[in-house]
Amino acid sequence: MPVLQWDDGLNVGVGFMDADHVVAAEQINGLADAADAAQRAPLLAAFIDHCRHHFAREEGLMEKTGFFALGCHRGEHQRVLSELAEVQAKLEAGESLDAYFRDDLPNWLMIHRNTMDAITAEFARSAGYTG
Repeated sequence: MPVLQWDDGLNVGVGFMDADHVVAAEQINGLADAADAAQRAPLLAAFIDHCRHHFAREEGLMEKTGFFALGCHRGEHQRVLSELAEVQAKLEAGESLDAYFRDDLPNWLMIHRNTMDAITAEFARSAGYTG
């Protein structure tokens, strides 16, 4: 059973952000459904890669539009990538981290979407971003 049910009502109104969030939700569901650390390791590597690219696109948007909270939002991206690196090391050591993938990671995505990403998207649209 998926830990995240994504639908159009969760979109923030910036195309690439919305598309990336759908992919992230699918990847998190895969991580939550994986049976063990060995199964999760390649899925987590793909998720981290996705996050790096998504965060870079978001930060580019924030720079382009002069977003007032760029430093704060970028700092959260850096924090999450650091956390994911720690989680990756634990997976490589054989920990399965079920609660992290079923609870913590999906909760983070929803909180991040509802706060930082929603505000970023609203600001970008009000600054004339139409992409």
